[in-house]
Amino acid sequence: MWKMNALDSDTFLNQVSLALNNPIHNRCSDLTVLLESASVKDLQHLFPLLIDNIFGPQGTVAWGLRTITANLKPYDFHALQNFFSPMGPMFKVIYTLIKDPLIKYDFSITYLPMKIRQLLDAGSVHPFYSDLVHVSPQNKQIVSLLLNPFDYYMFHFAYHLINPWHQRNDLPLGSTWNSVYYILCCDYVLHFFPTQPIQVQPPVGIGGKLTSNQPSAFSQQLSSPSQIPTKLLRKDFFNDPVAEFKLHPPLDKHPRAEIWRSESVLIIFLDMWLNNDQISQPQESFNMNLSAKRSLHFNEVPAGEYVRIIRILVKQLHAFSASQKIDDGHMVELKKITLPIMQGKMYVFLRNLIHRWPLDGSFRLVLELWLSFIQPWRYAVISQPKKLKNKLPSDLNLDSDEGQANSTKGVDKEYLPFIAENILAYVVIFQQLLPRFLRVDLSSPKNSLMLYRLAKVFDQPNLVSFIKEIENCIEENYSTSNHGFSSYNISNSMPPLSPTAQWSSNRSHLPSHIGSITDDAKLISMEKDRIIGSKYVIIVKQKIYELEGTNFCYKPLFISPPAPEVYDLLNHILKARLTAVEIIDHRNAELKRRRSGIFGFLKQLFSSDDFLGDEFSLEDRKKVPGYLDFASQYLCDMFSINAAILNETIGSLNTTTKPPIIEDENNFPKLLTPEKVRERIYKMKFEGDPDLQAIRSDEVTLLVKMFYDCASKINENYGYKIKSFYEDPTYIGKIARQIISPPITIYKYDKSNYAQPRRIAERLPPRISLRFFASYKFLVYMSLGVLISTLFHYSIPTFIFFVFSFWFCWICIKALFDKTEIVRTPNLFDNLSFDQSF
Repeated sequence: MWKMNALDSDTFLNQVSLALNNPIHNRCSDLTVLLESASVKDLQHLFPLLIDNIFGPQGTVAWGLRTITANLKPYDFHALQNFFSPMGPMFKVIYTLIKDPLIKYDFSITYLPMKIRQLLDAGSVHPFYSDLVHVSPQNKQIVSLLLNPFDYYMFHFAYHLINPWHQRNDLPLGSTWNSVYYILCCDYVLHFFPTQPIQVQPPVGIGGKLTSNQPSAFSQQLSSPSQIPTKLLRKDFFNDPVAEFKLHPPLDKHPRAEIWRSESVLIIFLDMWLNNDQISQPQESFNMNLSAKRSLHFNEVPAGEYVRIIRILVKQLHAFSASQKIDDGHMVELKKITLPIMQGKMYVFLRNLIHRWPLDGSFRLVLELWLSFIQPWRYAVISQPKKLKNKLPSDLNLDSDEGQANSTKGVDKEYLPFIAENILAYVVIFQQLLPRFLRVDLSSPKNSLMLYRLAKVFDQPNLVSFIKEIENCIEENYSTSNHGFSSYNISNSMPPLSPTAQWSSNRSHLPSHIGSITDDAKLISMEKDRIIGSKYVIIVKQKIYELEGTNFCYKPLFISPPAPEVYDLLNHILKARLTAVEIIDHRNAELKRRRSGIFGFLKQLFSSDDFLGDEFSLEDRKKVPGYLDFASQYLCDMFSINAAILNETIGSLNTTTKPPIIEDENNFPKLLTPEKVRERIYKMKFEGDPDLQAIRSDEVTLLVKMFYDCASKINENYGYKIKSFYEDPTYIGKIARQIISPPITIYKYDKSNYAQPRRIAERLPPRISLRFFASYKFLVYMSLGVLISTLFHYSIPTFIFFVFSFWFCWICIKALFDKTEIVRTPNLFDNLSFDQSF
């Protein structure tokens, strides 16, 4: 009998192994059948192998959850979504294994973020991990977490997003925004954090088919409801004598069976994603934490998919927490502690992410994430659950102001405690962002839209008044004495803030004698009467110490008069608006010139109005002045600045902050302003091989590549003959010079020395170029000619012969007047410059 069972197990594992080698859509269907008919013992041994095969935590080939999209592979996409859905075959296996509480799996501690590992070693980690740690008996060090099947799957799922082996920043922008992984994140967030007061189906009732003859170990081991895992809620919450002694509900109907999964998902997602080493740790230490660092390429910032997933989580947690008002079920206690668990980690995550993100248009993702976090009232309207996965188009359009109807009513006073607990997220991050807008070109539609969104959010009714009310409780100078630190102090990972005379600064990265407390600059001190007079002072004080540390100098955002950075930004907005208007006028004039005449009319029919070298359309450019006008008005309203004071202050800034005259350019770096940068861009020209220039919008990509390969073959095989024809002094040479491209000097950059790349000149000989035939202009003219010849009953070969004859006659006539001076091109070895090469 034992041999029969062993044979069946081997056969089952062989069938699973064959199924894992099939294509994705066949793999999911085959595994569904095999897992439904498997015994608990087989599933127990297969489960960790299947998880490794799905996610590839060690860098092995995984199932491609982050690369498969509905557009590229629709069959694979839907098969994976159904297989991993919260009620799909994978979770049926998980809930079947959960019936035996003795089934545990090791999750390596190396997969955890560095911050969580440090807290585990220090013994100050969240109570969620208290019963999960596995200590090595040899060195008494924590080596892994012992997890039940559900937690084991969720930890691996969360780690897949931050696994450095699976970073996908090399993909085109937006290619992973509709990936299977993103859709599954939406499914899990909606399923485990419901906003409606409905009862979540307990996992015990979903279990798959059991082929074991033994009774369920779940009913034997969990003899009392206290055995169901839950770590976040207080113990007396479930001690309901009516439920325990009068109703005697089945174990799978006990309230803990509903809550512990949401509890686990909350802690796992927040700890794994918001403590990501790629964001919270310095790049050097992050590289040193991996043994295979030479084999990995680390990106400076995560992919856009990562930021969007965090935003989806934040939005749903806001709605999940707000739904406690209409929920009298067992989930209400978890909803009460959701935001306190999230908000500190979220603040640190945003501070580090903003510090690392480059100065480009992709910063819109980070900005919208921050705005979603600081506006919980946008998600307070409880209605039918939003299907985030079905609202991908609107979510991709970040310009849409979600919850606008709710925000126009103003911020309700019930959110004043949230603003007080997260005052740093409003004030410090705002102070961190404004200097960033001073360093970008606000005449760009993307940057102007971001500034408009920022100013519009803070101009909501009551928001600024609430922030001022809280800031009035805090003096500009503080004292650091007699403070008790939280167990979750994370100030050592915070990026520095530029110390200014008016705004907050972080001196934690300066030497100790610079950041020491003096009588002139004490860090935090509060008068006793003000502490008594405001209930929010203690909250704000505690949050400052917990999140920023002792060396942080908090200063209010709304001071009188406003900080110079505000006037600098308004001045920058004014200049950017003038530049934007100039660009629009230039584009309109150029567009009018291009549309003039009959040929301009034909161009308008067969080509777009997009300008070469400009990534924005004219319609996008026309929106910029409006964005900047509204942003300037919102900022003036926020800081109580009237037009007269604004003009006077900006005028004084323009005269007093004029840059000094640089007499010796060799001793001082040149000052680059946005105007100078744009002027350089307009004057820039391509100095390389004309045939290798970037494909323009008026060219067919496929034809450009095809004609380039053809011309390269001709030049390679007949280069000497082409050169001799071009240099022929007779009439034949004059004709050849009308057809053959002349020799030119191009420039390349030697980047072998990255610090000092060299500009090297190279001479191109006479050559054949066919790129003209790949332009839309040539194709349109030829198509019109073929159409006209067909109307007059001429064949296409006759038309081609006529065109070729006319072209050749025109070339011969031009050759009669050719006075091109023949330039003898050097031989191949003459191109070498021994001074530069050796």
